[in-house]
Amino acid sequence: MEHANPMPLEGIRVIDLTIWVQGPTAAMLLADMGAEVIKVEKPGQGDFSRGIQSLFGRPQFLPDGRNLMFEAVNRNKKSLSVDLRRSEGQEVLYRLAKRSDVLVTNLHPAALREFRVDRETLLAVNPALIYAHATGFGPRGPHAEDPRQDTVGMARSGIMFNTPAADGSPTYPTGALSDILSGTMLGFGVLAALLARERHGITQAVWGSQLSTMMWLQYYNLAQYLNMGEDFPPYDRSNVANPLMNLYRCGDGQWIACGMAVAQRFWPEFCNVMGLAELENDQRFATDAQRAAHQQELIALLDKAFATHPRSHWERLFREKEFWFSVVNRVSDLPADPQVAANEYLVELDNGLKTVASPFTLEKTPLPVKRGAPGFSQHTDQILQDLCGYTMDEILSLKAKEVAW
Repeated sequence: MEHANPMPLEGIRVIDLTIWVQGPTAAMLLADMGAEVIKVEKPGQGDFSRGIQSLFGRPQFLPDGRNLMFEAVNRNKKSLSVDLRRSEGQEVLYRLAKRSDVLVTNLHPAALREFRVDRETLLAVNPALIYAHATGFGPRGPHAEDPRQDTVGMARSGIMFNTPAADGSPTYPTGALSDILSGTMLGFGVLAALLARERHGITQAVWGSQLSTMMWLQYYNLAQYLNMGEDFPPYDRSNVANPLMNLYRCGDGQWIACGMAVAQRFWPEFCNVMGLAELENDQRFATDAQRAAHQQELIALLDKAFATHPRSHWERLFREKEFWFSVVNRVSDLPADPQVAANEYLVELDNGLKTVASPFTLEKTPLPVKRGAPGFSQHTDQILQDLCGYTMDEILSLKAKEVAW
């Protein structure tokens, strides 16, 4: 469906000098909002993610030869291939920078200096350019230039001990969570910088990091430690102070999450719905404090009750009583979830790739995710000619010298 209103970032041009997942995610979010995003790729090879064979033990090449990692985080972009190790390639980027609003990168600072595309150099070319850098641990400090990727970003943040294994060892949540989230937050920072430039005439750099993002994700965990001097204990469903905020396995093996934080409000009716009316006035469970003191006993009784019926039974009753709850989905359940469908949280691109929509909805300037990721160097000629001012003869010369592809 087409919309008459312009997209939020229509007229904004972004240079996407990124690889793998973290940086590309930030640039993709800007592209989803209507910015013209030009991905600058290495000649002959392109973004390294175009060639990754597997991730977390799963193949990444689709049947048609495209790579899922690349396709998933580079939609709605254009592809330009130039060799930034060569002065002629750097000149291409400088010409593009003069006509752009933002540069997003997650390259290592040493690489940026080698390619002469560091912040200071590009601001000399275009003082109004917003320079956004996705990092591992932030722009300052003794480890600012440490090599990093998703694993090490999560490891440093403390989140691997948030849901430890049974033996207490740290666990690694799969799915490039640190990359995706830190890229998203960098995009958020770019929006703030664009607004500051528009309203106040201030041009500035934007930094995001895996460390800061994963700390933000654990905002309340850190607040607890900083102000109370202790961590929250790891979640153990057999030891939950409020058993009405817990996970339960139903009779069909499916799980349900109870989220009744104000337990006393729900307690009498909850007992009746669960077929445990006798517990309502049981002194072991009469108050929040007593339920906490006898939590294991109560959870054991609820486990038995939930196991007597399939999840659909409890869903129906809980919804009738307006209890706070949700089904516990697996990732594989999401495509069939009616809420996902109603809100169009999953989309199919024009190249057939099925993917996740932008993580927010705008009423009057929707974000119609349409175009799949670009083919390698798909837009090189167009960009060199239309935006950088090269003639066709000059473009052919750059290609003959393998500066451009």
